[in-house]
Amino acid sequence: MSCESQVVWWVILIVVLIVILVVILVAVITIVITKKVLEISHTKDLEKTTTLFKMKKSNIKFEALQNGICVTSNCIYFTSESGEIPVEWESRDVLVDPEIVILKSGYACEFSIYLTPHCTCKIDNTLQIISKDLKNGEEKFNLISLNVTTEQSTRIDYHELTEDKKLGQGSFGIVYKGTFRGNDVAIKKMKTIIDDNILDEFAKEVSMLDKFRSEYIVHFYGAVFIPNKLCMVTEFAAFGSLQDLMKHKTSQEIDMKMRVKMLLDAAKGISYLHENGILHRDVKPDNILVVSLDKNSKVNAKLTDFGSARNVNMMMTNMTFTKGIGTPKYMAPEVLKHQKYKKQADVFSFAITMYEVFGWCEAYEHQKFKYPWKIAQFVIKGNHLKRNEQITEEQYTLIDKCWRYDEINRISVSEIGESLEKMIHSF
Repeated sequence: MSCESQVVWWVILIVVLIVILVVILVAVITIVITKKVLEISHTKDLEKTTTLFKMKKSNIKFEALQNGICVTSNCIYFTSESGEIPVEWESRDVLVDPEIVILKSGYACEFSIYLTPHCTCKIDNTLQIISKDLKNGEEKFNLISLNVTTEQSTRIDYHELTEDKKLGQGSFGIVYKGTFRGNDVAIKKMKTIIDDNILDEFAKEVSMLDKFRSEYIVHFYGAVFIPNKLCMVTEFAAFGSLQDLMKHKTSQEIDMKMRVKMLLDAAKGISYLHENGILHRDVKPDNILVVSLDKNSKVNAKLTDFGSARNVNMMMTNMTFTKGIGTPKYMAPEVLKHQKYKKQADVFSFAITMYEVFGWCEAYEHQKFKYPWKIAQFVIKGNHLKRNEQITEEQYTLIDKCWRYDEINRISVSEIGESLEKMIHSF
């Protein structure tokens, strides 16, 4: 009789099952603990940047949207102390922070919404809130309103401009008549190839124009800074420029007193620029806009087109001639010779302008001066035009004081204004 040992299979099975159960239990516990730790860590990180709170313990009033979502307001209004938010400045209340948050039932989260408007505008739009149920993966959508009104600035919303008709064209671009917020305006669209440097120069010019506060300077509404829609917006002059008036009206239709008055207004505009350290550099009848032909109007003409005055803060320093700036027949000798010049160059240009307006004629007859360089030669040699029969001795004497060859011998724009004032009172 012998004793044999046998493996009890069911015991082994039980041991294996117990081991498997222990491994599974350890894995489950590890996963649960890891998940809990991650949730706690996420909650702590979230609390650093996000305000989470129980809705029941809050005194905040909530409005119910669809699908169980609640908000404090179904319309977001951006406001400042003045009621309008600034342009090019971030206003809190559209950058949303945080973008995503996980919320338990009965909990709320505070969202911060930031907006930086790049132009003067009004916004009436909507924001979409997307909520997702983590249990079934179902997404739900709600809309809330967004209302924004910015402060008035020189950065214009292109959509507020309406182009009516083309007025003219030059090397700078095309000028259109249009409307802006109910006002008739001139829209000067730039056609220059746009790069960062040009945009910087454009921004500086806009900043300069925005500082002008004179009734003898054309009113500047602002500009559009979108690269492919770059333009400036100024008031519209119903009668066009003084040059246009000379083309379409006879000297009998525009009497001498009105001509003197328009020149006086232009002189006041130039004087304003000079007092603020700015050279115009392209004074001519085409850049004097006629806003009224009423003899009782305080202002009949205004100075415009400061594109050639771009970035010229004179500060009484010497400036060198830049090729392409200005119109040859109105240029002073020192400008034509590419020499250094100051504000007296504008005085010379105004002398030629006065000659044409007083005489209601072209200063340089085409038969005698067929080419621009003929005019340049004439001026550089120190020659002067003879008195036109429509120009009085008094007027010619004033012109002569302004176009003298040596700039230090020319009178100032303020002195020109005084002389024109006396002429006005003599009629």
